[in-house]
Amino acid sequence: MNKKTVERRFVRMAQVARDFHLARLRECTNAGGIDGTFQLDELETFEHHRKLKPVTMAVLIERKSYFIVHTRAGQLAARGRRTEAQQERLEVIQKEEGKRRSASRACVRECFEALGNVLASDLPIRLQTDKKCTYPTECKRANFPRALYHRTTDSRKRRDYRNLLFPINHTLAMMRDGMSCLVRRSWGAAKKIKGLQRHAWLWTAYRNYVRGVTVKTRTTPAQSAGVCDQRWQLKEVLRWRWP
Repeated sequence: MNKKTVERRFVRMAQVARDFHLARLRECTNAGGIDGTFQLDELETFEHHRKLKPVTMAVLIERKSYFIVHTRAGQLAARGRRTEAQQERLEVIQKEEGKRRSASRACVRECFEALGNVLASDLPIRLQTDKKCTYPTECKRANFPRALYHRTTDSRKRRDYRNLLFPINHTLAMMRDGMSCLVRRSWGAAKKIKGLQRHAWLWTAYRNYVRGVTVKTRTTPAQSAGVCDQRWQLKEVLRWRWP
């Protein structure tokens, strides 16, 4: 099979998965929106090189249902100690692409904007995160003047079931397990941020609307969160067309 054909179909399926998810959120908003406690965190990966081209991905979920509201990938600045060869390579990259600057704030803000659009208008935002100082700032900027109730915990605490952030930690672990481009230090890592974001849309659609919250239940995160009232099959999602 031609590699370009595979890539073209991958791009198309990712677009359908993204639009399917956004359409379900619009339907939910028109029906009154969703309620719940939400958690946000970022995972780190890279494109091509771990030190020279690191990448962040912000993920926002509803805590009880594990429903993924939004994900956004963006670049991070080059980091860490570099060898002379790596420094030379970084200079070449900067000449071609410009200096890498952190897009973490923009990714986080986009997640909070998506939350503000789907949350019932008369409800405050109940948010749980680690102690990164940019999270409450960006949430308030994206959803002013909505009230914010923010609870934090130390990210260095043991990440077991008793941890406040267990749902988002578990979701990020499932993403690393289910998305081949999030593997650590392997040739399978993402080559472009656009490709990583497309893969994330496909996985989000599968996780929210196809797979049950647990192996023992057939109820999906979207059903549990009240976003939709049916469980979808993967082929139904990918065959979906705009209404």
